[in-house]
Amino acid sequence: MDNRFTFLIYSKSGSFVRLKVFSKKFVITSGVISVLCALLLGFVFCDYAYLKYTRSQTQHLKMEVADLKAEIKDRDEQVKAFYTKIDSLQMKLIKLNQLERQIRTFIGMNKATQNISDFGIGGIYPEDSGDRMSGSEMNNNLFQNMHIEVERLDQKAGDQSEHFQALWATLREIKQIQDATPSIRPIEGGWISSKFGFRKSPFTGKREFHSGVDIADHEGTPIHASANGTVTYAGHRGSLGNAVFIDHGFGITTRYGHMKILNVKKGQTVKRGDIIGEMGSTGRSTGPHLHYEVRLNDIPVNAEKYMSEYIASKNPS
Repeated sequence: MDNRFTFLIYSKSGSFVRLKVFSKKFVITSGVISVLCALLLGFVFCDYAYLKYTRSQTQHLKMEVADLKAEIKDRDEQVKAFYTKIDSLQMKLIKLNQLERQIRTFIGMNKATQNISDFGIGGIYPEDSGDRMSGSEMNNNLFQNMHIEVERLDQKAGDQSEHFQALWATLREIKQIQDATPSIRPIEGGWISSKFGFRKSPFTGKREFHSGVDIADHEGTPIHASANGTVTYAGHRGSLGNAVFIDHGFGITTRYGHMKILNVKKGQTVKRGDIIGEMGSTGRSTGPHLHYEVRLNDIPVNAEKYMSEYIASKNPS
């Protein structure tokens, strides 16, 4: 049995060129080696292509990871900013609520206000809920809840501001009325020598209406403005002698008569307790005293009600 292979080689023109004889073992071995080389080359090419693809995918993933990290960092900063704003609004509302209660208590307005607990931040986060959500859905839900919370706190802050504007207007009016209402003794010490109302005239002996309160003391005793106001008259006024009239606003005026010295002028602004002059006996007077008069809408009222119980009830020693 012949174990050789014969190869006849011809040229392109068809003429015989060469004769090659190979053993069967050589041919089989060469074929096997060729197949193995082809397989190895194919494996190397596939591996190279896979590595190149993997490298491309890795670069792409790295870029995505970098983008995700940047997005997460940005979201974290936004969340931090939201929580900072919410905390600031919450503390502001708590302080406003506490101050409002103090103001309402001070001025006697005990209207119920929101409890401090109304301003707490609560609710479940997306990961606490029963439904599983993606990271994007969780973030969107979180930001939506935070927007709602901020809007709620902003609304409450606006409501509190309106409450305080109303309170401030009330306080300002109350303060103005208090400042305009006579509430101190026009002189320190002294005694009531003639009360408000009908009396027997010390000059004619006839019954007459006394529109003020006479407070007797030593000549030169300082006389104080009993409330804030503006001097509308300062000078000699008939039977009142040297007199000062003060307009306190809200229809309230006071008059001080029979003074020895005037320390104020017309148009001057005075505060409660300011010395406006000294006690004397000018005008129609029987001795040193102050004619003190309080008027509401130009109608004389009992001035004793606008003085302390001490001056209203003290008798001469």
